[in-house]
Amino acid sequence: MVTMIMDGDKALNKIELDFFLKGNTSLDAVEMKKPYPWLSDNGWKDIQKLETLGEVWNGLIQNLLSNAKAW
Repeated sequence: MVTMIMDGDKALNKIELDFFLKGNTSLDAVEMKKPYPWLSDNGWKDIQKLETLGEVWNGLIQNLLSNAKAW
């Protein structure tokens, strides 16, 4: 219901919603090797795709790499 309201108000980012529901469905190989063993292969692939989805996600990978203990 919330997504329908947001869509009606033109406040829904459909690309981010699709990513949230499906994750990274690309068959492309990841560019970088995952930095931490606790991070799943799919999780790392998702993070790399997420950073390309909009300005709000810019710097996510760098933050992850620079703040390992916090993550």
